Amino acid sequence: MTVASAGALDPQGPVARAMAELWWLMLALGVAVFVVFAVLLGIGLFRRPRDGGGANGDGGGANGGDGGPDRRAQRWIIGGGVVMPFVVIVVVFVATVRAMQAIPASAPPDAVVIDVVGHQFWYEVSYPEQGVTARNELHMPVGQPVALRLTSADVIHSFWVPELGGKLDMLPDGTNTLVLHADESGEYVARCAEYCGLEHAHMELTVIAEPEARFTAWVEGQR
Repeated sequence: MTVASAGALDPQGPVARAMAELWWLMLALGVAVFVVFAVLLGIGLFRRPRDGGGANGDGGGANGGDGGPDRRAQRWIIGGGVVMPFVVIVVVFVATVRAMQAIPASAPPDAVVIDVVGHQFWYEVSYPEQGVTARNELHMPVGQPVALRLTSADVIHSFWVPELGGKLDMLPDGTNTLVLHADESGEYVARCAEYCGLEHAHMELTVIAEPEARFTAWVEGQR
């Protein structure tokens, strides 16, 4: 078993992997846009003016074959201010939709059901089908979908295992279902991502993803 603590950029499940890929794409696009505009800014600041060019653009060659300074300025405005942002937005939109499709909208019938209740400032973990309850420790089998039914006994909490998926609120007046899937064995830390009181920073849960045989043995040992 390995201890994983690299966060969302070290995905260990399909949902976390889709989110990480979207994050890297947005980072690459942001860097590309920054570089392009930094280069253009440098050219504008340090370019030497053309000989004979008037300040008002009526100098020699102003009405040349390329349409003159006004036409060039229009092309830069349309290209840099309209076309380029539009292309970036479309790429991010399509990638976001694809990432959202990787997030299960509901739990499959064969999912292992686990109830997680948030308390100030600890997690109660129950396996209703196995009749087992644990405190601040969640075991899950590798390679199988796990349906976490999240609620709260007091205030609003949150459940987040960055290596396995996105975070989801735990509400005192309702149940949210989060479907996780671990590709490999590992130990992760889930933290409350919703401020819930003075000891909020210490509210943690250890998530242990393990082979099915070891998971079954752990369940039997808790009975």
